[in-house]
Amino acid sequence: MMKFLFFLIFNFISSSSLFVHGVTQARDGSVRVVQLLKEENGIRRYPDALPSLLKMMNEQTNARFDTDPLYINTLTDERLNENPILYINCDEQPNLEFSDEERAALRRYMELGGFVYLDAGIKASFLGSDLGHSYAAWEERPEVRELFAQVLPEKTFIPLPRDHDLFRIFFRGLPKNEDLKIQASQKRLPETVLNFVEREKWPQATYSFVGIKVKGRLACVASPICAMGWGRDEFGAWIPPISFRIRESAENFEQNLKLASFSGGTYEVTREDGLKDIIYSESGQRPLWVKEPNGSWRIFKYYSGEEISNYAHAFYSRLGMNVFLYALLH
Repeated sequence: MMKFLFFLIFNFISSSSLFVHGVTQARDGSVRVVQLLKEENGIRRYPDALPSLLKMMNEQTNARFDTDPLYINTLTDERLNENPILYINCDEQPNLEFSDEERAALRRYMELGGFVYLDAGIKASFLGSDLGHSYAAWEERPEVRELFAQVLPEKTFIPLPRDHDLFRIFFRGLPKNEDLKIQASQKRLPETVLNFVEREKWPQATYSFVGIKVKGRLACVASPICAMGWGRDEFGAWIPPISFRIRESAENFEQNLKLASFSGGTYEVTREDGLKDIIYSESGQRPLWVKEPNGSWRIFKYYSGEEISNYAHAFYSRLGMNVFLYALLH
């Protein structure tokens, strides 16, 4: 029913006078996404991620997106207000510092109906400058908080509930074998990994998102980096490979970890319930173990392999498509 409703709504939009939330669409009816790149030659770990995702949306939904994003290097670019969605990969920016004019332009864009997606707008402090990890913290990174304290000082980011429409606007639930094109003879996720994914990592195909409403409408969301799961090579294979991090416990784990020799740092990370996990990690490295608010200790274990990577890519791609489709329809 949801997909049929989406079909009707989008076909109406595509055949109408091309005006969505006060911003125009391309003449051919396709939607063009604006991507901010403050430095044209800056670090870009996933340069083909967004075009790849837009292509997937055209193939798997009735939406029609221009697969060539409109790149801008300043928020005062007049073309911004001609397009309904602004995508910013925060890890690809040298900083999130903007002039008074740019901050005013960003506020005006959201007030006029524009939607802003801050990918990597959530980043756990222990990750440092690392660009290759995603971690489910439940608050925006400090640079984002400082920016929006100036853009929308009367607003604060709040966590999106697990039942928010954004997580199920088109795709619902976690990927199935048919979504992954896995044959009966191929490897599945290990049962321990799948159980953790379903119960703790991505329950009901959701993730740690925070957002801000403007005029009663969700106008901006921030998430841990998702673009790493959108890329495909020229042959359609997923790139780059992705591994899973899960928490595991075992007999005597707690006592052993309490006594373990450790030369790194400890980092507090906000959980969904507002409490804090204490992460033990070398700065900019993989976290090693965690002390949870209830006093439990668990170790982080990493799993890799084609079946792991394919599952992660399918999840991040479905989630990314849901974000852009939600932005388009709201």
